[in-house]
Amino acid sequence: MTLDCRRKSPRWLRLLLDVVLVVLTLLLDVRDLWFKLRWVGPLDTFAFSTVRTLSFPATDTAPLKPTISLSYANQKAQRASGWSSFLDKCESLTPILEEESPGFRYALGRNCVVGTSSSSVKATELVITSSIRADSMAWAACELLYKNRKPPICHSAIVTQFQERYNFQLALSEVESSTVESTYVVAPGSVEEAELIELIEVISKSSPISGTVCVEGFAVKGLGRYSSSVFGCGSPSFFGGVFVGTEIAKIVRNQAWLTSSRVGVMGMSLLVRENRRSVFILRDTTKDRSKRTLEHKSLVNVSASGSLYIALVLVDIALLVLGICSVVEICRCMLWPLWKPLIVTEYQTSSAQTTKLGFGVENYTRVLQIGLLWSSPVALLTVVSRLLTWMLVLPISHLWGDGVVTLGDIHAFLTMIRLVDLVIISINTIWSVVVTYDEKRALAVVRQTFISPLEITGIGIFVAAIGIALGHVQGPKQPQNWQQLIDYTSFENASAIANTFSAGQYSSLTQLQLYCPLVVIMGISTLVAGICVASRFRFGKSMPPRSLVLSAKDAVPAVQSRTARGLLLLDAHRISPKDLTSSSAGILMRPASPPPSPVKGDPTSSDMSTRPAYFDKIHDDRLPIEKLVDIPIRARSIVRRSWALEKLVDGQLLLLPASYLKFGIILTGKSIKTRCGFMDVVQPLVYAKEHEKENELEDEPQQLKENNLRPKLR
Repeated sequence: MTLDCRRKSPRWLRLLLDVVLVVLTLLLDVRDLWFKLRWVGPLDTFAFSTVRTLSFPATDTAPLKPTISLSYANQKAQRASGWSSFLDKCESLTPILEEESPGFRYALGRNCVVGTSSSSVKATELVITSSIRADSMAWAACELLYKNRKPPICHSAIVTQFQERYNFQLALSEVESSTVESTYVVAPGSVEEAELIELIEVISKSSPISGTVCVEGFAVKGLGRYSSSVFGCGSPSFFGGVFVGTEIAKIVRNQAWLTSSRVGVMGMSLLVRENRRSVFILRDTTKDRSKRTLEHKSLVNVSASGSLYIALVLVDIALLVLGICSVVEICRCMLWPLWKPLIVTEYQTSSAQTTKLGFGVENYTRVLQIGLLWSSPVALLTVVSRLLTWMLVLPISHLWGDGVVTLGDIHAFLTMIRLVDLVIISINTIWSVVVTYDEKRALAVVRQTFISPLEITGIGIFVAAIGIALGHVQGPKQPQNWQQLIDYTSFENASAIANTFSAGQYSSLTQLQLYCPLVVIMGISTLVAGICVASRFRFGKSMPPRSLVLSAKDAVPAVQSRTARGLLLLDAHRISPKDLTSSSAGILMRPASPPPSPVKGDPTSSDMSTRPAYFDKIHDDRLPIEKLVDIPIRARSIVRRSWALEKLVDGQLLLLPASYLKFGIILTGKSIKTRCGFMDVVQPLVYAKEHEKENELEDEPQQLKENNLRPKLR
């Protein structure tokens, strides 16, 4: 039934399916480029989001106890962080703990003083989180002051280089300086100015600044939705802190959990910045309000900039153009000459044969899906693109474990899948070394096993998913890494976490820190792929090679029985030889034993050793096309989409179109040429004799003219 349906279905249907799949693949490439330009480009988009749900501490929960006695304001006391300095403004601090966290980032302050000593407001409950960096707070405070009223720290590198450090120039260049001053700058002598100056003094007097803890939060006024309305900083070198009101929120509200990573290569750099915008929701599911929960929603922005980012975009555009040109070339040179007569003959006679150089239309399926990864220039560009892409998706990977799934997360996941190309390239490189060492043995292995790009993609996704679940993929973006501070010593009963500006901010992230998770994923994926190849070879080496496709004429002697092992083949009693085509014969699983004897009983051992006649045509020598281009195409085809590798046509062993297309050979009429994206695979031939004859013909008129001009001497 199935074979009858396959014979009655249009022969061009599978080619049309290939066209649809290739168009979808190209659209995914366009989507990837658009994602890098729009979602993680230089402009702030806040395309990602996270949600954290925390339980409010009970009233009888023990507050934080400093390990050092802090009794009066401005007391000199050096600590690892400035978290304990907020006790200068609050009667007590109670940690709001998170699951699977080495410390607390949120705290509930009771009876806290907000504002300066001359003008202050007391908040009964104040929720704060250490998400703001000291340099961000200092820069925002300096931006709100007039130039002639700015303290000295406003003219230091920590403030003047802030925009360049995090690439905030684009966000602020659209607004003229005069507009900024008239809109945001506070009035001289006002209460707001006094708050900002006091805040800047706390930061400037702190040593080191990397230990200064700055927070955002809100005063609790019942259940509901809150945005950050209170900001403050605490010093690690003296007992002092300050909380300010909403004036500074105009600028610093979008800079929560601000981090940046920079990679430099040969004078070029790639800067990736992450910043968030916080929204808090206070809920209570119980009637007596005995168990309140805090839901912290963060809109996350990931922005990339720098010369390497521009190079990444240009490389992706080049790869996209090469992919489109390759598809157009294959359609124009190979598929269109088959497609046009195929549609005409399809409805004239069911036995119409449309062939090209000995291959039927069925052998040209999936040729459009043959990528350019086997081209050295394209492979090099792909490696560059994927390595730089890793820099973009790494900050997003740690959002998947604690956030909700958004459209941005889906785009990031689809972009991360493209990193599997690195695994395919590494497998091809390793196998090329094996082929160089022993080509004939490698060919024997390739005939008995293979691994498809789809299988490699599945392996890569599986390994990456496990790495993300275990937390090994997130690498330098984990909270305990160098851009954030964990204070183990300031409190007796808890560890504190803060997003801190450090001296290491000026140094670039090392390639080992950045790419170690990627190398681990690639190594494990390559190892698992090797195990799959070995397992397939282990179970397939006892059978004849399955990589050979037989034409209808050559397949007749091999399809008149079933195998002794129960492997179902085409039965001559059910299908006549005239019905056999390349699509119906398919890739035959030839028996390891001869057809059973008409006499009842098991075949003898001598019969088991008999081989079909077409086995004599299989050899390990290079085919003429392989000798012409000096590439062992079959031996290097360990990565392919199916078992099919070669075909027997009229007793001749030929390469399938997908096999030679993969290595840069394309048919144009009755000749071959180098495929788009490859370099000089097919060398042009220049016949010197013909060139000499053309020169002789060109020189004949000149010689006749010279002979006529010569004087005739008698």
